[in-house]
Amino acid sequence: MHEIGMLYQTAETATRYADENHIDEVKVISIEIGELSGAYPAIFTDYFPFVAEKYPKLKNAKLQIHEVAGEGLCNECHCLYNVMQNEGICPNCHSFSKTILSGRDIKLLSIGY
Repeated sequence: MHEIGMLYQTAETATRYADENHIDEVKVISIEIGELSGAYPAIFTDYFPFVAEKYPKLKNAKLQIHEVAGEGLCNECHCLYNVMQNEGICPNCHSFSKTILSGRDIKLLSIGY
């Protein structure tokens, strides 16, 4: 469950940001989770309260998750498609050869106060 480690990194980053900017309380943290990142958004949602309670400036913070679709571009026919929905196979020409365009990353988008 690498998600919990990422939650702790996010909490530490948000706390450091709050300290550096003289912010007493973080109200919301927004993160982007790519469909192909291997991370499960539900784990972030379920475990965030347990992580946040260890950081005084985050005790009332909410976590917003924005999921990004895993899009691929077929290297054979140039069809744009959702990799997960099509199990990695181009729905047009049935090739496995693709370039991933989105959905691999996990990003901290914003810290609201």
